[in-house]
Amino acid sequence: MTTGAPSRALGHTIHRLGEVASTQAEAARLAAEGSSEGTVVTATHQSAGRGRRGRAWLDAPGESLLMSIVLRPPILPGLAPQLSLVAAVAVADALGMAGVTTAIRWPNDVMVGTRKICGMLAEAVTTREGALEHVILGIGLNVNQRDFSTSIRTLATSVRIETGREHAVEEMREAVLAGLEGWYRRFVEGGLGALLPAWLGRAQGIGGRARAADGREGIAVGLAADGALLLRTDSGETVRVVAGEVATEVEHAACH
Repeated sequence: MTTGAPSRALGHTIHRLGEVASTQAEAARLAAEGSSEGTVVTATHQSAGRGRRGRAWLDAPGESLLMSIVLRPPILPGLAPQLSLVAAVAVADALGMAGVTTAIRWPNDVMVGTRKICGMLAEAVTTREGALEHVILGIGLNVNQRDFSTSIRTLATSVRIETGREHAVEEMREAVLAGLEGWYRRFVEGGLGALLPAWLGRAQGIGGRARAADGREGIAVGLAADGALLLRTDSGETVRVVAGEVATEVEHAACH
């Protein structure tokens, strides 16, 4: 079923699907066919959902917000990954309105303490000339799960677990889209610097010890203007971490 709010930039058209392999794949297909910016794909279940670094994203049918959004921002392709930081701020805001206090673990995992409640994935497609064609921004939010499998029980949480009550998935979707629209506009107009203070104000682990995938250890001191993590190593050098995993004192594994 396809519906939407014509006056809204993000979510003017929403494709509501049942079980799909991946909302990312469905949105990518629509984008390749010319769907306009702000087109949204949601599903009740994904049989082959995925998160960052190729991990599987696990969901129980009907209990998660599974959403992918077609974006066509006028930015350089190298800036596309920053959109997941933008989305993390919007999700944190929406969860705050639902009564859940969260923090953002670099770069874009939304956490409740040491447990992950939401993840993001931004996938960019370029033209033959190297310009940005579109970005598919995926958001996976645990909404109504009451429990998780043994393998991730200590690593994941949901809105229902944190608030003690069930929440309408569509209402969560609308709250996320409403917040994302404002932050996305600021990003397009002013770059990541326009929301870095908001991201840092919600950050988890800044000021704590961290270890980069290549073994460098030190203190996470902040973000660079392009969203890279700044790590002051034990040798006194400040280095940029732009890819790979970062482990902090409170996190050593991902939920998906």
